[in-house]
Amino acid sequence: MQGARYGIALDAIPSQFCCGELEATVIEAFEMESPDVIIVEGQGALSHPAYSTSSFILRGSCPDAVILQHAPGRFARCDFPDMVMPTPHREINLIQTFSNTKVIGVTINHENLCETEADEFASRYEREFGIPSTDPITKPERLLKMVFSAFPQIGADLAASV
Repeated sequence: MQGARYGIALDAIPSQFCCGELEATVIEAFEMESPDVIIVEGQGALSHPAYSTSSFILRGSCPDAVILQHAPGRFARCDFPDMVMPTPHREINLIQTFSNTKVIGVTINHENLCETEADEFASRYEREFGIPSTDPITKPERLLKMVFSAFPQIGADLAASV
């Protein structure tokens, strides 16, 4: 994230260097901090033609897992009213095919939704995709459950250190 210790503004880097710069940043963070988890924040969507940095993020970070953010209350892509929003199923398939990773959860962008509707979409996506889903604004603790569910050793290591 821009301004963070290991942040990088990919939009300001020539495209042919984006993957390598992000990879170098992830490696530096790992070597300097020895974290259990490195979170790389995405941008746009892999399927969005205006956000090529999404492909650089997936290629450069080589994630073990991805949490997809989806806005079910949005019918068109932001700033592109003639582009219909893709389904989460389509985005999950695209991410997992493009980057050889797995989507371990879906977060709900609650734009144009009340809390009840966001919760209903989260429940629906859990049933539909068999992975956890939540509104990260109203239920942020579920993000940890997504990670611990996908990588139980991290949770066990954390519990052992307390």
